[in-house]
Amino acid sequence: MTEPLPPFLGDVIARIEAPATDREAPSIPADVTGSLADLLTWWRALAASPVPTPAEIHVDVTDLDVDGALRAGLDAADRAADAGTTIVVPRVVERDDVAARTVISLLTRKEASRILPQPPGMGDRAWMVACAGVRDRAADVTEHRGAPVEMLDALDATAIAATVGTLLGAAARRTPCLIDGTDELAAALVADRLCFRAKGWWRAASDSPDPGRAAAIDRIDLTAGLPLMLSDDEGRGAAATLALLNLLTAGDDGYSPNLRISS
Repeated sequence: MTEPLPPFLGDVIARIEAPATDREAPSIPADVTGSLADLLTWWRALAASPVPTPAEIHVDVTDLDVDGALRAGLDAADRAADAGTTIVVPRVVERDDVAARTVISLLTRKEASRILPQPPGMGDRAWMVACAGVRDRAADVTEHRGAPVEMLDALDATAIAATVGTLLGAAARRTPCLIDGTDELAAALVADRLCFRAKGWWRAASDSPDPGRAAAIDRIDLTAGLPLMLSDDEGRGAAATLALLNLLTAGDDGYSPNLRISS
């Protein structure tokens, strides 16, 4: 990466440390196996408390530029950590599928046709038009591939930028994140380019048949999440993961409330 980072962002990145790898492996009940055992192992290895206290973070990016959106995401992560949150779910409100898939295409170095799904009911022509939209937008900003913040600025992707801030801010506060959604995974790709250490605090909420999501998860080398094969942007994977974590840890310390942090 060659772009000079805004000082406020560089300061946060400097505080991010990868999770310790020399900790003793957490004990998992013998009757918890497979993907659930992986989930519980991940949680117990990172968690600051036995039972998850989640916060779904939404950031209002109205009238913000990319730098302002990054700051807002960082601030939201700080407020969540200060409120006692132990697991963050970043959620993009104003979605831009073309911008998200442009980011995924550029940062995974895959052509648009390889990261765009063709769901049932979508005809070949509509799919080709969608591919052309991502291809053309990627061509317009490809010079910024090595400068992710400039790329987001060129795409006017302020909502994705806010999520980048949330992901980096949470990692700086040693707070795990569940990533669920196309825009959120695009943000994770950018955040990973800015600080490779941060991904140790993230987990994909679910695997997905969506080739764009799968490409992002593979490029970052994220833990793939539960085998739910979801492709919606409604946060169902994160909701299912949190529900299962509550069930798996209920005996540790009881249930905890859901929090929502808005900015």
